[in-house]
Amino acid sequence: MKYFTLTTKPTGHDPSGVEAALRRAWNACAAVACPKCHVPPWQYCRDRTRGAWYVTRFHRPRQDAASASAILTPVGIHGLSRAKGTGVFTWDDRRVPTL
Repeated sequence: MKYFTLTTKPTGHDPSGVEAALRRAWNACAAVACPKCHVPPWQYCRDRTRGAWYVTRFHRPRQDAASASAILTPVGIHGLSRAKGTGVFTWDDRRVPTL
């Protein structure tokens, strides 16, 4: 996971269950294409800023297509997002790792 870390605030649920849910949601999102930015499965989502592509979190439509909320809601998480302070990275066609 070059660009992201799987972290969450305490949710009151078993930490190992939360970690497992985050991993399942990550893999589910990676396995589907993004309807917003049109990247194929197993590539990071991207946003265009000032003519350049940058890596971004899995877009909400991709999370919806992967049913990530069904995986995360039971452990008190409402979606995958970018961790603060990870930086900005130019997008390339690098493969999303399986967790």
